[in-house]
Amino acid sequence: TELKNPDFMKLADSFGVKGIRAKDPAALKTALEQGFAHSGPTLIEVPVGKMPDPWGISQPFSRAR
Repeated sequence: TELKNPDFMKLADSFGVKGIRAKDPAALKTALEQGFAHSGPTLIEVPVGKMPDPWGISQPFSRAR
């Protein structure tokens, strides 16, 4: 299954919360400062690149019977 992320800024707006997108470490620092200064909930989106497949790097756990 190929999952797609929602537009988190629209999602935040639909719930009436502050939404901030932080595209780099400096922007994340600013977003966190703004979020803590805001009197209500804040959603901070931090886009990242393609993530590795967790199933390709994990080992199946088996228990001896």
